[in-house]
Amino acid sequence: MDAYDLSKITADHFSKFLNQTLDIYFTETQTVPSVLTKVTSLNSYTPLERGPFSIEFQTGGDHAYRQQGIYRIAHPEIGDIELFLVPIAPDANGMRYEAVFS
Repeated sequence: MDAYDLSKITADHFSKFLNQTLDIYFTETQTVPSVLTKVTSLNSYTPLERGPFSIEFQTGGDHAYRQQGIYRIAHPEIGDIELFLVPIAPDANGMRYEAVFS
């Protein structure tokens, strides 16, 4: 995918990347490899043609808490995409972050 229209992206766009590593750029010089661990369809209202969904990332060994905000995600097949990420909680493996597409 080259350019992203977030109103048209679906859960299927991300499902094929489950359990793969994507890089999260928390700053231009601070990149954290993270695994896409969940893609969840949501039962909520959206005025868009696609259904709402969420995706969840798990950082590998990085337990640092970062504020919610827009961060760049990169993957060789996806390319770069900017998503609003919300920290969920740390666990034994690292920090978890979620992006919701409503």
